Amino acid sequence: MSKRLFFSLKFSAAQQQELLPYQQQALSVCPGAKAVDNDNLHLTLFFLGQVDSAQQQQLVTAAQQINVSAFSLTLDHLACFAKPKILYLAPSVIPDALWQLQQQVAALCKAEGFSDSHDNYRPHITLARHAVCDAEFKQPVAPLTLQVSEFALYQSAQVERRLQYLSLKVIPLRA
Repeated sequence: MSKRLFFSLKFSAAQQQELLPYQQQALSVCPGAKAVDNDNLHLTLFFLGQVDSAQQQQLVTAAQQINVSAFSLTLDHLACFAKPKILYLAPSVIPDALWQLQQQVAALCKAEGFSDSHDNYRPHITLARHAVCDAEFKQPVAPLTLQVSEFALYQSAQVERRLQYLSLKVIPLRA
């Protein structure tokens, strides 16, 4: 049976809590938007789509070979994707280690036959969906610096009629 999977940075519960004031700020900008559940706040590295169990094991094995150091990520602005109508928090400066991690994850996924759904990687944390906003919207916010020490393979699943992102395998970055 296949699962809907993606690779993402792994944030702690405390880090997800730190994102909540930014989510409230985003919702005040676009009151009709729907907040993403706190447990689902993440920063995608690569969306895989449907993956069978054999492919999942190959991806995990390959991902464990990734060699990138832990890093700091400073998020400093809210912005919007008009399609698919999301408000997000993002960095103005993308750390080299994040680029390296994303490129290595993308390369291993492509080597396993998965295609990238986006041509250019734009790291962001979706705070709200169904946001009717101008694609040009960008608002500076007080910088939030998060320490990133791991990433994970997640499953997107409906649990009791609620979308949940379930961590299947956590992979540490180098100290």
